[in-house]
Amino acid sequence: MALQGLAIPLVFHALGTHQYALYLLLTAALATISLMDMGAGPGLSQAIAKAHADGDQQSEAGAFASAMAFVSVTALLGGIVISAVVRIVPPGRLFGWNFAVDQAEIIRVTNVCVLVMIANVTLSVVDSALAGYLEQVASNIGNCIANLVSTVLLIVICHQGHPSISQVIIVLYGVVGLSRLTNLVVLIYRRAYLLSGYMHLNRSTWQALMSTGTAFWSIQAFCMIEQYGGTYVMAHLATVRATDTFGLAYKAISLAASAVSIFTQPLWPALTDALSRRDLPWIQRVSRKTRTSLMLIAATLTFAFAIVGTAGIELIWHVDITTDRTLIYVLAVYLFVNIWTHYHYIILEGLDRVWIVAGLIFLENCTMVVFGAALVPRWGGVGMAAGYLLASLVLPAWILPRILKARILDLGMHTNEAL
Repeated sequence: MALQGLAIPLVFHALGTHQYALYLLLTAALATISLMDMGAGPGLSQAIAKAHADGDQQSEAGAFASAMAFVSVTALLGGIVISAVVRIVPPGRLFGWNFAVDQAEIIRVTNVCVLVMIANVTLSVVDSALAGYLEQVASNIGNCIANLVSTVLLIVICHQGHPSISQVIIVLYGVVGLSRLTNLVVLIYRRAYLLSGYMHLNRSTWQALMSTGTAFWSIQAFCMIEQYGGTYVMAHLATVRATDTFGLAYKAISLAASAVSIFTQPLWPALTDALSRRDLPWIQRVSRKTRTSLMLIAATLTFAFAIVGTAGIELIWHVDITTDRTLIYVLAVYLFVNIWTHYHYIILEGLDRVWIVAGLIFLENCTMVVFGAALVPRWGGVGMAAGYLLASLVLPAWILPRILKARILDLGMHTNEAL
């Protein structure tokens, strides 16, 4: 948060208006390539959690090698495609006529973007493996140090002169690769048997990895509907001011929800580990404690957002939304429901119900777009916020507890049979 908070004003003033706009356009390539892993990372976390709980080192090694090979190839193909596009399509058509004369710089910076992201996406497999071993602390410490170094370097290059776009990209996105490379060396040193993974590649390991990975990738893709669907509907059916106001308010809600997800992210690999060990009492105990904690956090955040949300947005973004208090209230309630559904999604992901989660997220977000399109023409931003809230209440909020209960009962029956 500190790095990104500093990056926006520092990079904007250091690069200037034209170069900063070009920087934003080119770094979109980074996000594009990052989707090329097709969810193999989370799939690897789950595969390793299961194999490690069973003491199956051969399956661990096979899953690690499969993920590394798949992610490397797909990231490389994505980089080749992007590099070809910027060379074939004229920059005026690709980025707009304001950048028609920047082809040489676009190609040069794209080369840097592609190399940095291929390295990052490939090395992200290390973070996923550590998550499977329930050793996320190594990833978090490495990323924390990398972000601190990047922050210092960014301040230095922005204050010492006029940095190039390539320098900014390397500082902001390239340094973290060094921490992942260090973790890779440590991981291989501690678990040398992972190097034998390429001798244990088999069809069943590959299919299991890709099935789970594709489900996680689908969740990420479907969540983009939630993140951008409301703004898209508002932009087409409401005024510019209403779109901006809704976007700012929803951004605040998203930041609050993201803060909650930081604490729940390590949970699903731990649940997968417990599931493989048939430790049903631990699963039940952790599920109850997590639900209690998250609901207390949700109630606190909802109350705070409803009371001081308007003043907070005006203070931070300097936008007057005093006439849109109803929008804030509706989104505050949506935040509570969103955390409730998020709790069930995380638990079900850990209990091997990833495809069910993906399907429900898809239905929820499609329903949200439909409700929004129907309500925005009459109520503007409040209608879009109501669309988000109604979509959560119509399906996930009430059906998820039933699915989770059924899954716990199913686990209990299988545990008794095993005993």
